[in-house]
Amino acid sequence: MRLLRFAAVAVLLAIPVMVAATPATYAASTGSADTAGSADTAGSGDADGPSGSTAFATPSTATPGSKVTFTVNCDQGLNGGAASAILIGTTLGLPARIPMSSINGSLFDFNITVTLPSDIQPGAYNPDIDCPGGAESAAAQLMVTAVPNGGAATGDGTTSTATNSRLAMAGLGLIGVGALAGGFALRRRGTRPRA
Repeated sequence: MRLLRFAAVAVLLAIPVMVAATPATYAASTGSADTAGSADTAGSGDADGPSGSTAFATPSTATPGSKVTFTVNCDQGLNGGAASAILIGTTLGLPARIPMSSINGSLFDFNITVTLPSDIQPGAYNPDIDCPGGAESAAAQLMVTAVPNGGAATGDGTTSTATNSRLAMAGLGLIGVGALAGGFALRRRGTRPRA
């Protein structure tokens, strides 16, 4: 029974340290994802001039062969209310004119999900989206990154730099205390006379 109590105390002492270390690790790993997420929703107007139409790609960073959704919000003052917007896919290695679907029956908001070609080169792409009714086009921003090759990059210590070293040392110390308490409990159990 004492062994069980010592083990429970050791676990209870180690849990706060592990929980305290977890937010720092997740914050470091999701910090770059939050930055990318804010870029996902940022629209970009037409690079040729001012336009009320905005377009964006979700995700804004993708790899060859992955799916990307292009969305456009066409300027209502310029849109003639035609059937659909058109994604110009030639810069991505896709068909030249890809009709986009209306979002919830809107005459001004359109999207389309496409699969990037597996042989697309890494780099920055700004495919144009033509709004219906002859409105000015908008350009979406997409960054294509290379697909990593080889095995998974594990054990290289990249995540260890994001943790608090003092917190890690405290955790190791508590684990050591728990191990000593467990060893002491086992030793005492073995020396006690049995009835």
